[in-house]
Amino acid sequence: MPIINVKIVSGSFDEDQKRDLLPRLTDAVESVYPGLRDVTFVTVEEVDPGSWGIGGEVIDAGKVAAHARRNLQQEA
Repeated sequence: MPIINVKIVSGSFDEDQKRDLLPRLTDAVESVYPGLRDVTFVTVEEVDPGSWGIGGEVIDAGKVAAHARRNLQQEA
């Protein structure tokens, strides 16, 4: 049984986005290994902003949002 544990910075995803992740991640497993949908477990775990860092820099929800905006602008 696949277990997918996603960790996100607290406050960086709203409730709808977190709920949207669950079926999409389950779909990804199902696309690779059909027949495991009903035993694929997905959890979304929020990590306090002060407990998360990248490149030695503390990351918070604002920095996650800024990064997403930059990526969207680059794609446009």
